[in-house]
Amino acid sequence: MDRSQSLEGKFLIAMPSLNDPNFERSVLFICSHNEEGALGLVINQAHPASMQEILAQLGLDWNRHDSAIVYQGGPVAVDRGFILYEEFLEIPGNLKVEENLFLGTNPDILRHLVEGRSSGRFLFALGYSGWAGGQLETELKENAWLVTGLNRNILFETPVNTRWESALKIMGIDPAKLVDWGSHMTN
Repeated sequence: MDRSQSLEGKFLIAMPSLNDPNFERSVLFICSHNEEGALGLVINQAHPASMQEILAQLGLDWNRHDSAIVYQGGPVAVDRGFILYEEFLEIPGNLKVEENLFLGTNPDILRHLVEGRSSGRFLFALGYSGWAGGQLETELKENAWLVTGLNRNILFETPVNTRWESALKIMGIDPAKLVDWGSHMTN
């Protein structure tokens, strides 16, 4: 798969026909996508854990003025933290997703971001969403997802509970008019 076919750095927006409670009305950011599969983070589902609880496990306190939301990144590895952040750090364990946008799992990344040494925006998620090779492509053919480009305002600033509607509106789609045609078909 060449870079032009990859969905890395794009949003997936769940269609009403997607019949999976993990992804109902979800927006995912795809961090990695190649022949072997894809990895993404749900960016519009808050996790019940607080950032203070997560940081306490690392012996850290929240020292920032921005939001302290923990996201439910997906149903895989729900006890593992994933950090999507805008500042390049010389810390092992990061993957460049887009220009000035990185994914990492190293707790030192989180430590750097919350100890006041950084003003860069970031998102912290527990768990991720994963697809085996060809699985995401099949879901796209089944119209389970809409694909759109990265919008950093939606990724970092838009209130969590309005990200699905906001992502659709950026595509020019009125969420109120989006229906699951399959459920309206008659035999």
